Amino acid sequence: MKYAQLIRLLVNRELTLRYKRSVIGIGWTLLNPVLTSAVLWYVFSFVFASRLPSGQQFAPYLMAGILLNTFFNQGLMQSADSIASNGGVLTKIYVPPQIFAISSALAGLTNFFIGMFPLAIVCFISGQSLAWSLPLVLLVGIALALLTAGLGLALSIMFIRFDDTRNIVNVMLMILMYLTPIFYPISIMSEKMQRIIHWNPLTSYLEIFRWAFSNNANPTLFNWLYMSFWSIFALLLGTFVFRKYWPRTVAML
Repeated sequence: MKYAQLIRLLVNRELTLRYKRSVIGIGWTLLNPVLTSAVLWYVFSFVFASRLPSGQQFAPYLMAGILLNTFFNQGLMQSADSIASNGGVLTKIYVPPQIFAISSALAGLTNFFIGMFPLAIVCFISGQSLAWSLPLVLLVGIALALLTAGLGLALSIMFIRFDDTRNIVNVMLMILMYLTPIFYPISIMSEKMQRIIHWNPLTSYLEIFRWAFSNNANPTLFNWLYMSFWSIFALLLGTFVFRKYWPRTVAML
């Protein structure tokens, strides 16, 4: 790939700058999902008594959801903001601007994989073994990286042209988080809410991730098809929107 070396350098820079002034550095990639999961586990363990209605352990179920949701939220916002934040580079030398969004998504993917180490420890502590399908987690990560990069490309235009977009996206991400079965089982929701949750793209990514990592879910063929569709669709949509509006947007940097 022509720009493979540049992408690797940008990913390394993204990971380095994010924790530049931090005492424990990239260790926050491990601590963030652990601490968040610990708080939510303590709160919701009184509701689910450490086990879900279907018998799964609640702790690994919860942490897998937080890990995937963190990857999506951070990866999307960083991809969307990456082109605007690198405007100084784009005005001096020619670099395909899409590379910055892709690099941010790949940096998020790296953090996602690092975060699986504490998830594995939580599984073992809970007495839940890792699944034989663990290598398929790589497919989930790549699919989610395509989703974040594609949506990030489309949003990058909006971030440059309209300052309010960041606040709107943050609100939408919060709504999407509650519509994703991160800390609750879908089965406890009403039938109407279950349909809404199933049509949320992140639900399919999460169901497949939980199954692939520790056999903590039962994804359907619909989940696989829906995940594949959204990864490809988001990338195509983001590329189309970016190519169409970038010539009129670059002057605003």
